[in-house]
Amino acid sequence: MPDQDDIEYDGTTEDVGEADAVDDELETEEETEQDSAAIWSRFGDSDLPTLPKMAAVSRAATAGTEAGLPPDFATALAHASVDPSELRSLLRRPTQVNIAGGVIEAIDLDLYVPGLVPLPTNNRTMERRVYPAAGAEGYAGPLTGPRSASGKTTTLWIEGEDVSHVQDETERAREFILANNNLRESIAARGIAMPVNVVFFQLRHRDSEPSMPLLGTADGSSRITNAHQVLGLTDPQTHYHFPTNRDDYRRFIGSISEADPEALRPAARRRLIRQRNALITPARVFLRFTPTREGYDYARAVNAFVGMLHVDPPRPWSQTGKLEAMAEAVLDVLRGADVLDDPVHDYLAGLLTPEQAEDEGLPVERDEQSAFVLAALLREHHRDLVERGVRDVTAKKSVSASRRTDVIAELALRPTRSIATTLEAKDAERQRAERMRAAYLRCARLTRYATVEWKVTGRSPEDLLEAALEELRGDPAGSHPDPSHWVNRLELAAVAQYHLTAWGGLRREVMGNTGADKRGPQQILDAMLRNEQGLRLLAQAIIDGRAGTHPRRVTKSGDFQRGIRDEYGSWHEDPSGKPMPIEDEWLRYEVYATGTTLPRPVTPPNETPRMKATRLKSQIAQYIERLNLDVDELANVEEALGGPLLDREGWAKPNELLNHLMGAHSQIGYWARVAERQMPRSNG
Repeated sequence: MPDQDDIEYDGTTEDVGEADAVDDELETEEETEQDSAAIWSRFGDSDLPTLPKMAAVSRAATAGTEAGLPPDFATALAHASVDPSELRSLLRRPTQVNIAGGVIEAIDLDLYVPGLVPLPTNNRTMERRVYPAAGAEGYAGPLTGPRSASGKTTTLWIEGEDVSHVQDETERAREFILANNNLRESIAARGIAMPVNVVFFQLRHRDSEPSMPLLGTADGSSRITNAHQVLGLTDPQTHYHFPTNRDDYRRFIGSISEADPEALRPAARRRLIRQRNALITPARVFLRFTPTREGYDYARAVNAFVGMLHVDPPRPWSQTGKLEAMAEAVLDVLRGADVLDDPVHDYLAGLLTPEQAEDEGLPVERDEQSAFVLAALLREHHRDLVERGVRDVTAKKSVSASRRTDVIAELALRPTRSIATTLEAKDAERQRAERMRAAYLRCARLTRYATVEWKVTGRSPEDLLEAALEELRGDPAGSHPDPSHWVNRLELAAVAQYHLTAWGGLRREVMGNTGADKRGPQQILDAMLRNEQGLRLLAQAIIDGRAGTHPRRVTKSGDFQRGIRDEYGSWHEDPSGKPMPIEDEWLRYEVYATGTTLPRPVTPPNETPRMKATRLKSQIAQYIERLNLDVDELANVEEALGGPLLDREGWAKPNELLNHLMGAHSQIGYWARVAERQMPRSNG
C-alpha cells in the first residue's frame, strides 16, 4: 500500500487564493453546487462535529494526567481531540504496539489539524538540509533531535538555537514538502483519509526562551503540512501562538466547524468546504514507550518505526532521504555503543562548523572530510554496529555490503550536498555536487577501504604521493597482502575520488550496452592504485580539484599530457596543446583498458553542432519509442499456465535502470524548461 503522503489525487477545487479572486457575480449558484457535489469528505454533507466545550476538554486533560501523561501532553491532547469523551475512554485501554527495541502504548482517534504540527526534523526533507559542516553563511544548521530520556518515557524533544532558528527550519521544511509532495488539492477535496502517527515533543531553545509543548506528526508530515496550507495556517501560529493562546485556537476551529456553507456567497462557500475537509484527521497517538532491549530509547524507536514505513517499499522516501535516515540510525548506534565521542559524532553528522572542526583537530578540507567519514565508518570491526543501525529503519533481515557502504558514502557527502542546496540550480558547483553522487557512492565500495586500517592524516598531495609511491615500490605487482602496504595509497585514493567524481573523471558504469566497459568506478580506482601513473593522476586530481579546476592528465613521470580538442569534443595528444583533462572514457578505454572498445555513434562528416544535436535528439526519441514498445511486449509475455509472467515473477533489482531513466527524465525536463523560457524571446 503506498504512503498516503506520496499519493496525489486529481483535485476538483481551486486553490484558496484563486477562490478568493473569483468574482462572485460571474459564478452561478448552479456551478457552485456542481462543484460541491463533486467533493467527497469523511463527513460528507453532514455537519462537522461541534467544537467541544471547555468543561469536556478540562475533564479529558485531567484524565490524561491520571493516566500518567505529563500535564502539558495531557492538555495539548485534550485540546486537539475532536471528542474529549472518547479520549477519556481510550486512555483507559491503549493499544500495545511492538516497535524496534520496545513497546509503545497508543490510541486511535480524530484530532483537529490546527492542534498538530509536522515534526520539524521530518526525514523526508533531509536531502535539503544545510548542515554546519557546509560552512554556508546565514544557515544555523538543522534542529537537533528528536532526542529522549532513557527508559520508560512519554516525551521527545527537539532543540534549536532560538525562535528565529526554529522558524527558519520549519519554513524550509514546509517549502520543500509543498514543492515535492503537493497534496493540497487532494486534501482540500477529500480530507486526510489515513491516520497520521502523532508524538508529544518539547520544542526547546538554547537561548533560554521557554520550550513549547507540541503534538507532532512523526509520520504524516506531508499531509499535515498540506492541510495547514489549505487552512491558511503558517508558523508562528501553529508552533507558538495556538499552544499559548487556546482562545484564538478555539475561535479558529469554530470559524470553520460552526459556519454554515449555505449562508455564504459562492467563493467563500467554496473556501469553507475545502477548509472543512482539511480540519480533522484520523490519528494514532503514541502515549508512552517502554524499552525491552538494551540500547534503545524512545527517539531511536520512533526513528526506526518511521524508517520501516519509508526506507523500504512500498512507502519510500527519495533514495537520498532513505540513505540519510539509515545514516542517522547508524550514528545513533555507534554513539550508543560508545564507539564515537560527542565531537567525532557531531563531526561525522555534519553538525560542526569548519571552525569548530578545526578547533577539534579534525579535517576541514571538503575532500578530507568526506575521506575521514569513510575511514571512520567503513572499518570491518564496525560492520555489525553499522548493520544494526541500517536494520533499525528497514524491513530487511540482512544488510548487503553495497547498502552498508552507500549509507556511509551518503553521509560523507552531507556537507557537499548541504552547500549545493544553498546555490542556484545553474551554479556549476551545485551541478558537480549533484552529478558526483552515484559515482562517489560506487567508489566507496573499493574493498580495501573496509579491510585496511587507514586514516586521514592531512598531508599535502605532494607528501601523500611520495608516501604512496614508496608503498608501490615495495609492492610492484600491486597485490601485497600486508595491509600496511596500502594505507598511504588508500588515503590518496579516498581524497582524490572526491574530485574525480565531481569533475567526471570517474563515472558510474554504463548499462544496457553489451559492448561497453561494465567496470564500476571503484574498479578503475583500484587499477590506479597499482601503478605509478595512476598515483600521480590521483595526486594531480587533488591539486587541481582544490584549485577549482578540472583535474589534468599527467604521465608516469609527472609531466602534463598535452593535446587539442576537435570539433566533436574529443581530445587528441599534441605536445604543443594544453594539458588535457582526466576523463572517465580515457581511463577506461586507454589507460586501464580491458580490451573493450568505446562505443561511439557514427558521426557524419562536416556535421555542425546544431546538426549533431538534432541527430542525437532524434536517436533518443527512437530509443524511447523502442523502450515503450519493449515494455508493452514484456507486459504481455505469458507464462505456460496463463497470465502475465512478470506479474508473477516481477523484475528483481531494477534500481540502476530506474536511476538512469530518472536521470534522463530530469535532464530532458530541464532542457524543456529552457526551451519554454527561450520561446518568448524567439517570438519577440
